[in-house]
Amino acid sequence: MSEATFEAMESEAFEAAGEAFEGEAAEAGFEGEAAGEAQYEGYGEDARSDARRRARQRQILLARQRQAQSRRPVRAPQPRRPVPAPQRQVMTAIRSLDLDTKVELDSLRRALNEANRLAYRNAWAAEASVAASQVLDSFDTGLAPHDWAKALIRGAPTLLLAPGKPRRPGLEGVLFDPRVAGGVALAGIWAIGHFRGQSQGVADIRIANPSPLASGSGGTFSAIPVDSHGRTVTATITWSSDTPDVLQVNATTGQYTAGNAGTANVTAAADNVSVPFSVTVTS
Repeated sequence: MSEATFEAMESEAFEAAGEAFEGEAAEAGFEGEAAGEAQYEGYGEDARSDARRRARQRQILLARQRQAQSRRPVRAPQPRRPVPAPQRQVMTAIRSLDLDTKVELDSLRRALNEANRLAYRNAWAAEASVAASQVLDSFDTGLAPHDWAKALIRGAPTLLLAPGKPRRPGLEGVLFDPRVAGGVALAGIWAIGHFRGQSQGVADIRIANPSPLASGSGGTFSAIPVDSHGRTVTATITWSSDTPDVLQVNATTGQYTAGNAGTANVTAAADNVSVPFSVTVTS
């Protein structure tokens, strides 16, 4: 390759590199060329020419690399997320803790208020129960025939009870409500006692024996039919005497007339129950 051709290539490379070949790159190239010439100073003209050519080729390559790098788009740096300071994290944790504590305190306050309300209402229920007991004691005679009324008076105070929120929802919660369960139990006890205590007929006849009687005297026997519980029942009593000459008795009314002196056996009968008793007649 002739010297003219090489100079033409150098000129074209420098024009393409432009400004990239100026400045530090140019200075570094000239320094390298000077060093190369100094290194080959003891050689001939051809050796020094080759050294200059290689140095200029390296300078052209460096200039083209810098020019290509300058044309590449520069990416903008990604913004970094701000890292919260430790103090800010601590403050956030404290606010969250304060909020949770406030919610728990409000819930506890509501529960205490509800408990106080229920306790106050239950106290009134206890007072009503005491009053019901006093009513039953004071009016026992008048309420004796009305066992259903006594059961209502005893059960009324339970309606004031406040058991609180039901533990089970729906119909099951209503059935297991203490007020409902207590009312059902009270009604069941009343029904058992009422129907069991009903009269099953005449169990005995209580007779007022007027013996002894004077001969020629008269009167009417008094008898009260009772059931197994000792309660008076309504029944028709028939009378009979085994010795009419000593004591005559009307079978329906129980009227009697004393005759001769002696002893007569009188029988009072009602609902298949017969009660005999002896009447003595004196002269």
